[in-house]
Amino acid sequence: MRRLLILRHGQSRWNAEGRWQGWIDVPLTDVGEAQARARGEALAADGVRVPVVYASDLQRAARTAELLAAPIGARVVLDDRLRERHGGEWQGHTATEIDERWPGMRERWRRRELPAPPGAESDAAVLARFDGALPDLLGPAPVGDDAIVVTHGGILRLLALRFGIKARGVVENVGGHWFHWDGAELTAGEPLPSLRTDGIAALE
Repeated sequence: MRRLLILRHGQSRWNAEGRWQGWIDVPLTDVGEAQARARGEALAADGVRVPVVYASDLQRAARTAELLAAPIGARVVLDDRLRERHGGEWQGHTATEIDERWPGMRERWRRRELPAPPGAESDAAVLARFDGALPDLLGPAPVGDDAIVVTHGGILRLLALRFGIKARGVVENVGGHWFHWDGAELTAGEPLPSLRTDGIAALE
């Protein structure tokens, strides 16, 4: 059984502003870069050594992967299937702006009464592309080294829902969870200890 750590990127500029990002390519803040370095150092101190850190090609995830890979001696491989949900018409807007322009729709979507925000990917579509990437990245056999995936809050929230994990810990910046890969599917393992010190809310 192979272990896989799936975690969220560090704080981006739009996380700090409370804006929905989706596929819009927003860089990390200085805080986000520090979070990524701290997560890499914490993993190294815990004895985590992986040959590869896989990451979304969006720069907030790619840069996080680059920074945390250095202390653990890993190389970085980017894959666009690890991207955040495409946010459709909500990309670039704050929660307040969304609620003003689409009254009540965000709460209906959160309650799973709507399949997706307007023009956005559905939960099923997001999970299908993420799940489809894993056999290509990790291989079909449950052997080999541990690996790390750096992705986004939306994907981690869906994984938390699938596996009954508390979403709060996994969707904070550089929050995550260990999983097990048997060559065909994931099962949930142990949570990743929090490094949260900034009080910044988890955002899409």
